[in-house]
Amino acid sequence: MKFSINQKDLYNALNIVRRAVAKNQTLPILTGIFLKLKNNKLTLKSTDLELGIKYDLTVKAESDGAIVLPATQFLNIIRELPNEDVYLELNQDKWQLQIKCINSLFKINGYDPDEFPNLPQVEESAKFELPANKFKEMIKKVRISTSKDETQPALTGALFEVESEKVKMVSTNTYRLSFIEAPLKTSVNEKIAVIIPGTTLQELNNLLEDEGSVEVEVDSNYARFTFAGIEVISRLIEGKFPNYELVIPDESNSNFSADLSQLHGAVKRASLIAKLDANIITLQADEGLMEINSAEGSSGYAHEEVKIDLEGPDQKINIDAGYFIDVLKVLDSEEINIEMIGPLNPLVVNSQKDGDKFIYLIMPVRSQS
Repeated sequence: MKFSINQKDLYNALNIVRRAVAKNQTLPILTGIFLKLKNNKLTLKSTDLELGIKYDLTVKAESDGAIVLPATQFLNIIRELPNEDVYLELNQDKWQLQIKCINSLFKINGYDPDEFPNLPQVEESAKFELPANKFKEMIKKVRISTSKDETQPALTGALFEVESEKVKMVSTNTYRLSFIEAPLKTSVNEKIAVIIPGTTLQELNNLLEDEGSVEVEVDSNYARFTFAGIEVISRLIEGKFPNYELVIPDESNSNFSADLSQLHGAVKRASLIAKLDANIITLQADEGLMEINSAEGSSGYAHEEVKIDLEGPDQKINIDAGYFIDVLKVLDSEEINIEMIGPLNPLVVNSQKDGDKFIYLIMPVRSQS
């Protein structure tokens, strides 16, 4: 293996694939990045056996070859080099890669590439395309509600439902729920319903661009997402996702709207005090005004007011400030619409834009005062 590549291009490629590098040392080779050069095409890939990422790019090559290099060490070296051509040459007898750039010279010891596991093959049962910007928007809105509780694996991801005329994604940690439905035409003949891990959603959100499309392939165990020269392969979560439709209220007693930016700012300021305790705030909606209060305790007290348009009776509810801020950050409209039934029922954020339907539920909590 002998080739040259611009430092910036190589660093960008390494930044893409490093996201699937294993974080533990159980199998040292999984903490590395696989490089293979063939016919001027450099393939980089990494995997932690749950998630795999592959990326191809063209380089100026003199000879082919392959090696696995320690990801952190390799990435740190390339990051610090100047934005010039980098020359890399493999000594296969030692499994060592030499890196030269102007006056810099490094030699990194690596691993035999034959010991690196192949990325899983998706035994294609369904294949379709989605607009990259739309898919990214859906992921952004549901990943906030995935659970961290590994004892309920199905809740650590998002349900991904695909039909011929629409696509849905749902996530919940039992204290909040995100649901989004988009009217997208797909090539599927039968409904697909799989659970994508939250970690995969996070990486897709980081890697997806706003242009182009995403090719999706799904079987019973894995999903492959291909876009912009990147291939992301993820193991799917086994298990049954809860019946989310039972949780979403059919009607409400009160509806109110407010300026999103003003409400976001007010809740963030109130949480500066609230988060020093249990991060609980009280929302009290009266005609024309919403009061946002933290519990008065040893850390102090916060009070904010925001103008609203209210339809229905006055409402009061205690909710987690962090959960509320999370949804305020992902909405992209000037106004927010909220529905309430009573203090013991969930607060519902309802948004419809360009045919998309987004619902976000926050369960009430008992007052900490």
